Amino acid sequence: MINIIIPLALKKLADENSLSQYPLPLLDIKGKPLIEYVLDNLNKIKEDKKFIFIVNDDDCQKYHIDNMLKLLVTNSSIIKVKGSTKGAICSILMAIDHIDKDENLVIVNSDQVIDCDYNKVLNEFRSDHIDGGVITFQSVHPRSSFVKIVEGLVIQTAEKNPISNHAIAGFYYFKKGIDFINGAFNIIKFDDNYNGNYFTSAVYNQLILAGKKIKIYQIQNEEYHSFYSTQKLKEFEEHLNLK
Repeated sequence: MINIIIPLALKKLADENSLSQYPLPLLDIKGKPLIEYVLDNLNKIKEDKKFIFIVNDDDCQKYHIDNMLKLLVTNSSIIKVKGSTKGAICSILMAIDHIDKDENLVIVNSDQVIDCDYNKVLNEFRSDHIDGGVITFQSVHPRSSFVKIVEGLVIQTAEKNPISNHAIAGFYYFKKGIDFINGAFNIIKFDDNYNGNYFTSAVYNQLILAGKKIKIYQIQNEEYHSFYSTQKLKEFEEHLNLK
């Protein structure tokens, strides 16, 4: 059983048409909300999966996101968070009772689509007997988080700081859920924050300090779709038209 956590921060695009009332994961793309494309790829993982969604209670009342997710993934767990948190780590820890501590854990962003075979990604991570891994693409733009590699292993991660050209594509793998939990609590304990918020990428720094092995799975840039502007949404629609 693999645990898959998806935090849904329902934010709108900065340059989005003001007539659209819906935030990014709910934007309609060729008749489907963006989050459904994220789930389509994850559902191709050929093993038992447990989906855990982290949502804001206010968003559930306004957009009924909980009902929508239950229809898309009938056996999922919905964790409702009241108010704002200090970043993704704090939101994800709200689901601590739902995380199988000895099983694989994957954390995936809700507003990015990765066109690769997740089965190959997981098989490679497992065959290498590593403790954690991330999918990366080539970029030096400081909107992303980054990893530094030495002799095939990650030695450092950094949020919004291009310490290399290996940018994280929003897919985080942990061999055991307990490693994420312990690393996340250490982040908070040592106040390893970026602009007052705690990010998932920083957990790997704690694992590295504990002697854990972290690797990357590199994809081509055209396999990664990040929706930080309406132009990127249009490009994704064009990509779907070519399929």
